[in-house]
Amino acid sequence: MASRKLGDLTEAMRDKAETVQRACKEAGEFELLIYCTLRPLEEQARLFRQSRSRQQIDLKSQKFRSRGLVFLADILESVGPCYGDHVTNAAPGESWHNYGQAFDAVPLIGGKPAWNYMKARSYWDAYGEAVRQTGLYWAGDWQRFREYPHAQLNPGGNPLKSMNADEVYTALQENGLLSR
Repeated sequence: MASRKLGDLTEAMRDKAETVQRACKEAGEFELLIYCTLRPLEEQARLFRQSRSRQQIDLKSQKFRSRGLVFLADILESVGPCYGDHVTNAAPGESWHNYGQAFDAVPLIGGKPAWNYMKARSYWDAYGEAVRQTGLYWAGDWQRFREYPHAQLNPGGNPLKSMNADEVYTALQENGLLSR
């Protein structure tokens, strides 16, 4: 299960997450619930698999293996069939959540989560503005597959585009997501 603890984020991301929470409370007078920080690779694999065909999963696994990311291919294959709505484009290792550099949050209105963007647009937009003002990237601004709860430290959607296999393995080990 994904962590909700801000302490599981990198120090830079934790500081920015706390700043976003304060800004939401001060500017919009609403609480912001951060409900997902560090996400285990197996959970990322299940979320990715739940809306994909076996052929798509095999293709992703082959791509991982060809890049020397055998450990990610093994995780993707090990979780077995998963079913559900499409919620992410990120396979294990492809989400900044796996590196402690992303969080998902929802505005609380009257103590209740306001999940529907259209019904609580002013709150979501205030959250997005706080994210931007803090120097983070808000997935509500993305042109493809907008994800209003998601904020991340780095631009771009896929950390694997900026690291080689050894760097990925080391970073995931440091986050306790791979055994040593």
